Amino acid sequence: MYGFVNYALELLVIQTFGEETWETIKKNAEVQMEGQFLVRQIYEDELTYNLIFAAVEVLNIPANTILELFGKTFFEFCQDSGYDKILQVLGATPRDFLQNLDALHDHLGTLYPGMKAPSFRCTERPEDGALVLHYYSDRPGLEHIVIGIVKTVASKLHDTEVEIEILKTKEECDHVQFLITEKSGPERPLPLQIDEIETLSLEPKVSATTFCRVFPFHIMFDRDLKIVQTGSTVARVIPKVTEDNCRVTDILDPIRPHLELTFENILSHINTIYVLKTRYGVMQVDAPPEYRFMRLKGQMLYVPESDFVVFLGYPSVMNLDDLTRRGLYISDIPLHDATRDLVLMSEQFEADYKLTRNLEILTDKLQQTYRELDSEKKKTDELLYSVLPISVANELRHRRPVPARRYDSVTLLFSGIYGFSAYCAANADSNGAMKIVKMLNKLYTKFDDLTDPKLNPNIYKVETVGDKYMAVSGLPEPCISHAKNIAKLALDMMELGSSVIFDGSPVVSSLRFEFLMEF
Repeated sequence: MYGFVNYALELLVIQTFGEETWETIKKNAEVQMEGQFLVRQIYEDELTYNLIFAAVEVLNIPANTILELFGKTFFEFCQDSGYDKILQVLGATPRDFLQNLDALHDHLGTLYPGMKAPSFRCTERPEDGALVLHYYSDRPGLEHIVIGIVKTVASKLHDTEVEIEILKTKEECDHVQFLITEKSGPERPLPLQIDEIETLSLEPKVSATTFCRVFPFHIMFDRDLKIVQTGSTVARVIPKVTEDNCRVTDILDPIRPHLELTFENILSHINTIYVLKTRYGVMQVDAPPEYRFMRLKGQMLYVPESDFVVFLGYPSVMNLDDLTRRGLYISDIPLHDATRDLVLMSEQFEADYKLTRNLEILTDKLQQTYRELDSEKKKTDELLYSVLPISVANELRHRRPVPARRYDSVTLLFSGIYGFSAYCAANADSNGAMKIVKMLNKLYTKFDDLTDPKLNPNIYKVETVGDKYMAVSGLPEPCISHAKNIAKLALDMMELGSSVIFDGSPVVSSLRFEFLMEF
């Protein structure tokens, strides 16, 4: 699954619930990454599902609600990413938009390699003509994203409110079916009624040979799907079509829309973009196995004079290399066919896409390096500030000299544990030594909290050596109440020391303090 899906979910959570909530969701989903998801990077589907499950748990919101909100955010993300114009021209009504949605997904699936795009098709409910949307996807449980997208599309693009009901789930059939009804919206003009034009002559004006040359990728078949005519290029790369009684289903499988290829189904979906794929082994081409097939994309047209259906298609390929490896040439595509331009544009798009993807990956690496450098800088600063006063450390960080200063009045505090040498002698083995180390660590950690410059700016911890703890007040920043500050620190140290136990007795009973005041 491409990263723009995960990125849209990230936008939803951050914009609605805050960045801290998103970090919690990533942690619960065991997503070990910093920064944002790369839009053009492919991620495992499991990662997306884990994020959704974690969001349900952290936000305490039903999964269906989150998925609908995600569908809304995903549509807005697509608009902001430059797809707003193509989304607007898909249709003037929600019904027209949905009927062309499958063609858009097939186009995107061609542009973005590896994309497993879903498929859509529309039908009408027989009893009332209500719109039924059929949704096919290899990823289960995401149908409520479609609901969120369709509601947002109807509201933002067509100023229409729609109600969506799930008619059938994937457990009931092989796909999900939605019933879509419009609640409110602008009145639409009735379609123009065009009278059928009388046929002037039944005699053919174009010979079959000329037609096959002008439309080299067409396939014409009867009600039994028996092929009666094909384009010149199709006959060259798929010789099987020239055999007697060859049927469309013998050489082609439907990719879009998801329906069984029958004459009746084709007539009921005559205004749908069709994508057909050749079956394995029918193409006569000297190429690797992954190129021994061809996707044909186009439309079905009903020919009432002969009761035939003609499929007018063109090869759906990524670039020129993709075209030639299948035994085709740019000359196989007629000059009047816009497919020539599409193939050449796809060549340029692929180059731009690779450049953009590489830039995105490089940007992410630079951001990761910056985060690592910033983390190391913070560690260096913490170490620097732990051994030097803040004012002195700031000067050193900016590579400025620190001149010697004279202080007329300061107060120093020395604390020590009475009989510490005897303690060490009585606990000379490894277990005893570890007991003393743990006791000192616990005691002086509490003392460090008291001398934290953020909480007690008038106290500066000088150092600890063995059981000795040294602090000073009145430097490096002069303070007139330095004696009072040190006295209060000693009392607080006595109070905290009572919570540290060594050999059954509080350490505070063994603490001894010495004060040195200089004027």
